[in-house]
Amino acid sequence: MELNILKKMNLDSIGIGASVLCAVHCAVLPLMLTVLPLLGSHVLENEKLEYGLLSFSFAVGCFSLGRGYLRHHRRLTPMLLFAVGFALLLGGHFVIDGGYWEPAIIFAGAVGITGAHILNLRRCKECAVGHKQEAQG
Repeated sequence: MELNILKKMNLDSIGIGASVLCAVHCAVLPLMLTVLPLLGSHVLENEKLEYGLLSFSFAVGCFSLGRGYLRHHRRLTPMLLFAVGFALLLGGHFVIDGGYWEPAIIFAGAVGITGAHILNLRRCKECAVGHKQEAQG
């Protein structure tokens, strides 16, 4: 039963959603830092939330892109784009400490990860179309 659910779920869409959520979280955090303490909320500044988003994004990306590579298109470009995007994301979180570059690098990483999922979706769909045309021809 679980395998059927995994087959029906579009993990690239979940990965895109996780990347966008991460980007929104990182973009909203600097804006909300001035307002949230007044409300007594520290939700957006929670390290566990950040580690959870990073872990979830990495797990979904590895599974989704790996599955797309192994089962469909055999192209490394989506996986390489994901690796660069995730490296930027990690670098923005753990290497660059503050300053103007931190949110820009984190945002670039999220865009790279999102782009990797979109590219993987396109490559998988192209492969599916190619297989359908071969079967009909």
